[in-house]
Amino acid sequence: MNSAGNIGAMDAAEKRLVNFAGALSFEELEPTLLHAVKQRFIDTIGCALGAFHQEPAAIARRIAAAAARADGAGVLGTSLKSAPELAAFANTAMIRCLDLNDDYFGKDGPHPSDMIGALLAAAAGARADGRAFIVALTVAYEILCTLADAVGLRGKGWDYVGFTAIAATLGAARLMKLSPEKARHALSLAAVPNWALGQTRLGELSMWKGLASANACRNAIFACALARAGVSGPYLSFAGKSGVTAQITGPLDLSALGRHPLRAGVVYLKSWPVFYSGQASVQAALALRAELPADQIRSITIESYGRLLGRGASDREKWAPRSRETADHSVPFCVAAALLDGAVSAATFESERFLDADAIALMAKIELREDPEFTRQYPEVWNCRITAESISGKRHQVHVTYPKGHPKNGFTDAEVEAKFLRLAAPLLGETRCRKFLDWAWHLEEAAAIAEIFSLVAI
Repeated sequence: MNSAGNIGAMDAAEKRLVNFAGALSFEELEPTLLHAVKQRFIDTIGCALGAFHQEPAAIARRIAAAAARADGAGVLGTSLKSAPELAAFANTAMIRCLDLNDDYFGKDGPHPSDMIGALLAAAAGARADGRAFIVALTVAYEILCTLADAVGLRGKGWDYVGFTAIAATLGAARLMKLSPEKARHALSLAAVPNWALGQTRLGELSMWKGLASANACRNAIFACALARAGVSGPYLSFAGKSGVTAQITGPLDLSALGRHPLRAGVVYLKSWPVFYSGQASVQAALALRAELPADQIRSITIESYGRLLGRGASDREKWAPRSRETADHSVPFCVAAALLDGAVSAATFESERFLDADAIALMAKIELREDPEFTRQYPEVWNCRITAESISGKRHQVHVTYPKGHPKNGFTDAEVEAKFLRLAAPLLGETRCRKFLDWAWHLEEAAAIAEIFSLVAI
């Protein structure tokens, strides 16, 4: 079928997504959005470097090293170049590993910066500059957040990374300068084959919880490579009889796609390496600790909105975690760790802290309750109230409405830099970190985005 025929065969969703991805220009990005993108880029690279020595990240790099090639895409923290799809897998594995990178909340809660791993792989082969990278990143963020606003995949038994693959594909297609025809094929080659089951994030969580997005980003780069080489994807991938809307999402409203302000500017950042709905409970617990030592606590009541309790406590495994992936999604453990240690960091989950007797004993004193008013106010307000009774009978209470990193309680540039330095300086040293930060704050001036790999090579 010729080019005109292929474009004509696009269904409405394909056409809207492909057209948006191809049409957005750098000149359309407001200064506040451009600054927000750079904040999130710095935050993401810090998260990747902070996870460099984690086991899933090391495994992913070994897989990428087995496909090393001189003309390949770079892998963060190394001088390695690998097959682009495996570089995307390794980079995203590092970005996602600590559960410390950004988050977004529509009807589902994907992590948009996961896609930076894919876009770095696409940018290298395309010799993309900073402006091209920023536009592609904005495209990918906007598409992913629009899809998350439109449909809650979790409630349908699917994992959100199906949307990640779609959005990362269109961001990568923009960087690779695929024609509308080939971008449509790439979109179809991502949308039809790559859906993940919701079991990814249920029960005792495995390493795959953090690698699912890495796989989606790998699939995105492979879909673009196939389309660029001339492979056609199934037609009517969304609207067909057994397409995405019939089989996965149901009706898909994309009318908000590209509506300003674009959503890359309102994606949430994290202070602690726990799932986002757990951020407020950790913040409240740390404040409570200043008033009441953990060994003086008789009981703890945590009141919040229904979504928090459903995701952070409903599975029995969240009350007796056996893996770091389960522990960082457990409200009882995250609160207990904050109260006992005065901090929640990557080290909290490395030492099997969740198996220690004092943590288990304190978790047994915790009760979680839904406050119907908090549920009504969510997601406009992120309420979490912790009330503790001391052994002497005195009550202590802390109430958090917006955790640090929420768009209404955002990070300053100094706080973004401090988080980056905390994560990256042990590997790079402060001087090299400062050099990277200066480059990243001027990302739109970068002649080649691939410069990042030498800047952060350990």
